[in-house]
Amino acid sequence: MKRIIHYFSKNYMPRWMVLFFDLGIISLSWFIAYVLRFNFDLGDVETFFSTFHLLIILPAFSLCFWISKTYAGILRHSTSEDVMHIISATLCAGLFITLVSFAARQTGISSILMIPYSVIIIHFLLVTTILILSRLAVKMIAQLWFNSSKDSQKIMIYGAGWKGQITLNTLKTDSSLNIKVVGFIDDNVSLHNKYTSGIPIYAPEKAFNKIIPENKVSEIILAIDNSKISKKRKAEITDECLKHQLRIKEVPPLKDWINGELQVKAIRPISIEDLLGRNTIKLDKETIENGLKNSVVLVTGAAGSIGSEIIRQLIDFKVKRVVLYDKAESDLYNLQQEIIREKNYTDFVVIVGDVTNPIKLRKVFAEYTPTIVYNAAAYKHVPLMEEFPSEAVRVNVGGTKILADLAIEFGVEKFVFISTDKAVNPTNVMGATKRISEMYIQSLVQSEKISTQFIITRFGNVLGSNGSVVPLFKKQIENGGPVTITHKDITRYFMTIPEACQLVLEAGFMGKGGEIFVFDMGEPVKIYDLAKKMISLSGLIPGKDIKIETIGLRPGEKLYEELIGQKEELQPTHNEKILIGKIIKFNLQIVNEITDLLVNLEEMSREELVEQMMQIVPEYVSMNSHYKNGDKKLPVPIELKTLINRKAPYLTLNPDKLVAYKKSIELMKKNG
Repeated sequence: MKRIIHYFSKNYMPRWMVLFFDLGIISLSWFIAYVLRFNFDLGDVETFFSTFHLLIILPAFSLCFWISKTYAGILRHSTSEDVMHIISATLCAGLFITLVSFAARQTGISSILMIPYSVIIIHFLLVTTILILSRLAVKMIAQLWFNSSKDSQKIMIYGAGWKGQITLNTLKTDSSLNIKVVGFIDDNVSLHNKYTSGIPIYAPEKAFNKIIPENKVSEIILAIDNSKISKKRKAEITDECLKHQLRIKEVPPLKDWINGELQVKAIRPISIEDLLGRNTIKLDKETIENGLKNSVVLVTGAAGSIGSEIIRQLIDFKVKRVVLYDKAESDLYNLQQEIIREKNYTDFVVIVGDVTNPIKLRKVFAEYTPTIVYNAAAYKHVPLMEEFPSEAVRVNVGGTKILADLAIEFGVEKFVFISTDKAVNPTNVMGATKRISEMYIQSLVQSEKISTQFIITRFGNVLGSNGSVVPLFKKQIENGGPVTITHKDITRYFMTIPEACQLVLEAGFMGKGGEIFVFDMGEPVKIYDLAKKMISLSGLIPGKDIKIETIGLRPGEKLYEELIGQKEELQPTHNEKILIGKIIKFNLQIVNEITDLLVNLEEMSREELVEQMMQIVPEYVSMNSHYKNGDKKLPVPIELKTLINRKAPYLTLNPDKLVAYKKSIELMKKNG
């Protein structure tokens, strides 16, 4: 008996066996219906009962079963839909037999076919009830058998809504899983202490404090629709799971299900990107669509993280043509194939070229006459640019200058420059080059002869970008550690790539020219805490399974980042995620200084070049001991002055940042 149960626990009952079982129930029920009709008087039963009836009944039920596919379902996973199939099939067969009996009475063909209507009704009720109960019995036995396994993995599902129900059914469907669903967890108070599909629903407090420890639950599956849970709440749930050393997985959005069905392999571990991202950004799509309509858009740095995502979103807005410009030919080719394969879009041009090549760029502007330019081309790696400042200036400043000048010459309507928070009070070469580029652009807009609208967008780190700390940590964790951080108190702002690019598109149609648009990056994230959380999300214990090592700040790196400078004032826009800075008027002499910097670039030493950059950007204080700062000191974090002088409601004093600032001063003194 045990061997039979074990066999069917690993395999499903064949269809033919289910059909023969059902037909056996029909035959037996037909005799029982006569017995009940004649009050157990076997004499009357013998008089009216005929085995000839089965020659009519069995084919009728077989046909109806075949049409309704009642035998095709998996018994242990029977649902209300299977019950409806049984009812419709038995009702259909019952009506057919009734018609046969009625026709026999009217024509008098044969008395054998004159089946009592009462017998037909009793038989219909018997068959329907027994078939439904048999399915439920198999389902209950299967659940009891699977749940009785002592070594089964105990899990709980967070979310008792439709997504949680589908998740439960999916887990039960996969016979290869040795799991037991202990219960649901739900924030909805009205569901607490109730049952769904025979599974209890618990309040979060009771689940984490009592049920999980008592049942030795090892995993939580988050099954809540993204539209019904905030990023903040998702992060809180994750933190609670990690606190109890639970693995946490998430059910993907409905659009990612294969053929509209959830599969077990699609339930994946929750990622750090899911926790650091914000709630869905509400875009002014109408304004963006109108602005992009019939536009030819040139995107430089097209193969990079930001550039490629801007292109994906531009294609979704159905622009007239997109020109992809980048010197990374392999990445550009991969993006080209992706667009053809996934976007089914062919009206785009791929050009391999360098943004510091004015002759090549002039040909591009002349041939394709872009109306909008997104400049995402830049060297972004801080430590490398400290070693090669001339390359940083040549590409980041020189490339931007060439593009901006050509945009003016060819009458481009909008020029959107992608900047960085490292341009604010820069402490490294990369940040300083971005700030110089901002200054050059803001100087150009002071001329009344220029019709091009120059827009500057500024934001912090983007998750998953090339060189981001997140993919670095992932690789280190996969390799068994250690995870390396530069300082235990270092903080950074984070935003997902799609979020950043959405805001870039909207900001491009907000300004009149010369403004700096600053994105609300949320709260700064402590990198040490980020490392611990990523290790925990991988099912490992920080410090035990994977060590975290502090290797010291890299050249040019500072403990904190800022989004606004001392002379900039921010105002809110209609989009709460975008703030606008006032236009700063620079002395036009700054244009000559930047031009001189580029002209004499190859003639200067690293030290001379950085010194020249410091003269152009007075607030540039290098955190690289190789370069001299003279009497310069790090400026006071902008939050302090903002609180005292501006009383801006959207910026608050951050104690951690104040500590980080003081430590930066100490490190500077230590490094001379």
